[in-house]
Amino acid sequence: MTNAQTFFARHFVAISVNSRMKDDQGPDRFFAASGLLIRIGDIFGILTAGHVVEYLDEAVNHPDIISLGCQLLDTFGETKLSDHGVPYDLKSSPRLHFHDDKLGLDFGVLFLEEHQIRLIAKHNIVPLTYEASQNEPADLDVFFLLGLPAELTSERVSPSGNATVGMTMLRLKKAEPEEQTTLFPRFIATIDSRTDLQSLEGMSGGPIFGFNAERPNKYWIVAIQSSWKKSERKIFGCPVAHIYDILNHLHDEAAEELVRNS
Repeated sequence: MTNAQTFFARHFVAISVNSRMKDDQGPDRFFAASGLLIRIGDIFGILTAGHVVEYLDEAVNHPDIISLGCQLLDTFGETKLSDHGVPYDLKSSPRLHFHDDKLGLDFGVLFLEEHQIRLIAKHNIVPLTYEASQNEPADLDVFFLLGLPAELTSERVSPSGNATVGMTMLRLKKAEPEEQTTLFPRFIATIDSRTDLQSLEGMSGGPIFGFNAERPNKYWIVAIQSSWKKSERKIFGCPVAHIYDILNHLHDEAAEELVRNS
């Protein structure tokens, strides 16, 4: 990885899944998705694309999957104390997602318990907060997408139980404003860097960073990647401002409900 990738990975936490199908031969299948650490009040979670969480829910309930394991990979940044990920129980851990193309929403959250938060903190992963999402300036003109493309990721674990993931960072150019057909406007940009990638599969949920060229020492996480059009080299993202507005509303409603019931 480049130094820039390592630096921005201070927010990055991947979701990795090992699975075995009934009558499957060979090592377990492997899947990895991009994500980042977020904080809503006193609640922490891993933010990713909504369709990624849909995939996880389908895997949990799939009748032909006989074993399913999940780990959160927080070792892409500058601090690396261990190669082991943080165990995450997909069957019992709470999560939510929104995935509605007409609304323009595609995000989900895997909520964390205290021991998972402590383990991730040891690798100095920095959470995205509501305050940061609300202070995004209007003059950002340079953007980068960070994620784990599927074609650089193992499809199965090795005989020793290991798998390979490859992190990539792509420069983006924000697209000219076009007619928005969704209730929540999406982040739209074209890929503005050379890449040999044939697909952006696996990049879903990856953070999109924004800068102003005249203030290169400051950056904002502006969106998470959702979908793309290969023919136009165009990507679509779900802005974190929308995400946090919804999550904060849900958080406040839950807190009020607890007060009423106490």
